Amino acid sequence: MKDRTGAATAASIALLFVTNACWADFVDYSVGKKDRVPLPERIEDVETKHLLNIEWGDYAGPKSRLGVLKVDNTSASSTFTISSSMGDVDYSSAAVGVPVNGIEAIVIDALARTNRFRLVERTELSSVLGEQDLATSGRIATPSGAQTGNVLGAQYLVQVVVTDYEANTSGTDGAVGGLLRSKVPLLGGIKAGKSTGRVGLNFRLIDAETSEITFTKQIEAIINESNLGFGGIGFGSDLALGGFMSSYSKTPVGQAVIAGINQGVFELIAQIGAKPPEGSIVKADSSEIYVNLGLGVVETGDRMRVKRMGEELIDPDTGISLGGSITDLGEIEITQVQEKFSIAKPVSLNGSAGRGDKVVATKVAEPLEFAPSWKAPK
Repeated sequence: MKDRTGAATAASIALLFVTNACWADFVDYSVGKKDRVPLPERIEDVETKHLLNIEWGDYAGPKSRLGVLKVDNTSASSTFTISSSMGDVDYSSAAVGVPVNGIEAIVIDALARTNRFRLVERTELSSVLGEQDLATSGRIATPSGAQTGNVLGAQYLVQVVVTDYEANTSGTDGAVGGLLRSKVPLLGGIKAGKSTGRVGLNFRLIDAETSEITFTKQIEAIINESNLGFGGIGFGSDLALGGFMSSYSKTPVGQAVIAGINQGVFELIAQIGAKPPEGSIVKADSSEIYVNLGLGVVETGDRMRVKRMGEELIDPDTGISLGGSITDLGEIEITQVQEKFSIAKPVSLNGSAGRGDKVVATKVAEPLEFAPSWKAPK
């Protein structure tokens, strides 16, 4: 009987180990024609073409609120905008320009497909606020109007800057970051044979509360094959990029942009994808504490530390905030979770929590899983 019990216990432990080991998926996979291979933690040395067709691993943990700012172009190539409807556009007729709003849409789509972020609108926020202002003007029916005060704040802002953009060029100095020395002119928007596309993208992660740039990464992506297969990105109809996306994704520079964005999103996940949820107290009394973290961010039973910020210190020379002292008030526990907020009860507070106090989850975030080594897919 003891042997049987011991065997059952051992089997249960083994099953638990296997279940836990398999629960966390890899961050993402490079997809080939015959297989898919998980990517390692450092992907700078992975050839760009293997970052084009990407599948993101399964994820069901807490999500950070992220806003994407308008894409900026500081390269020597001129900027052009896709038609307002984002419908059919012959990209080849404008191949020397940088389609900033098309790139912006690709960034948003790639972030959304990771399932690790709650995306809040920032590129078209003025339109959202305009609709709310119209609702409060009395010129439209009140029940149907958009309500004010419900726009979600972002914890982080992402800005992508196009620093280099070389379309339909050939000849390199052999280095990934090297300049493309000779440009090949287009002939009717099409160049036969092999061509090269090169793009430089700078990804910046900004703390939405302090406006501090907390992370920056310069990415250089080169595609030097014009016949690469493309299909892993999975753009949906929501982007409504129509003919533009179809044309752009077949060009070497378009594929370099997509691969570069995939690399940038991968780096963002490494920065904030495994951080515990953080938020603020909206209101509190002796028995209930309302926190601005809702579904998809916290769960019933989660415990959070309450931290009170001291007097803000302002540098007299620059006017920039230097932060201030932080007092740990103790712990609260989430008892109810709504769509946009949650309710908690005090567990071990040294004093009264109040509006504006910060909360940080005590639960260790799910670790990021990377491949221990890299072998290109077939």
